[in-house]
Amino acid sequence: MAQAAGMSVPTFCKKQAQGARMTPPKIDREGAFEMARQLRAIGNNVNQLSKRANEGAAVPKEEVQRLEKELHALWQQFNSAIQK
Repeated sequence: MAQAAGMSVPTFCKKQAQGARMTPPKIDREGAFEMARQLRAIGNNVNQLSKRANEGAAVPKEEVQRLEKELHALWQQFNSAIQK
């Protein structure tokens, strides 16, 4: 139970003894790291497009649409993970 809550056994036992309500995380640790990695990649792409636009260069509509699709897919993945 401590591992599922993401804490050490002594910390978990102390919280339980103090009557704290413990709810396990809804997203597993590896899944959370993967979502964070994907979000960083999307953020990096958005920054590159912003820089290009600020320099006066055209930003291809297809690239913006691709980023929107990636972000939407990540949002769907997050939503399904927290509803399990």
